[in-house]
Amino acid sequence: MLKYVNNPKDLQQFLLALLSTSGTLAGLSMALVGIVNLKIADTKVGSIADDMFLFASFGFLIVCSLIFFTLRRIQSPKVQNWTNVIDIVFLFSITLLVIAGFVVVYSAL
Repeated sequence: MLKYVNNPKDLQQFLLALLSTSGTLAGLSMALVGIVNLKIADTKVGSIADDMFLFASFGFLIVCSLIFFTLRRIQSPKVQNWTNVIDIVFLFSITLLVIAGFVVVYSAL
């Protein structure tokens, strides 16, 4: 996603938007950890969903940190490597969040 952006100003705008999204999803994931602990944590499936939400939240927090680091070095020639890492960690975290949502729905049925 970010690797096709060549203009540093455009990349900065995309990174700021992704920073906001990642921060929101990190907070949402942490809230879901609490909800899962209250509702379905007594089952093995609930424990798995709880761990998945927790790891997704950590992933989003790592993305936030990497974005701050990348924004400070936006003119660096290695910014492309950092944006690739940001993309991979963000996509892994969002995928983990979606899978955990399916696990919660499965455990509620």
